[in-house]
Amino acid sequence: MNYLQAILTKLTGQRDIELQDLIVYLNNPVGVGEHSNIGEEVEIKISNIEALESKIETINKILKQLEPKKTDQ
Repeated sequence: MNYLQAILTKLTGQRDIELQDLIVYLNNPVGVGEHSNIGEEVEIKISNIEALESKIETINKILKQLEPKKTDQ
């Protein structure tokens, strides 16, 4: 595994955690007692997911560009 693949794995995990947190906030806002402003927390989670998705997409594009070119024989 190279650095880009390792970073991609890390970012994908972070995104999945943020997404699961968002699902908890949306499905059970009463259970998130330490957060008095659920709407603000939901916006933060969405921003975090968006930023992680952007990085994941960029790394996937770079990995695709680094793939050896197939030649027709």
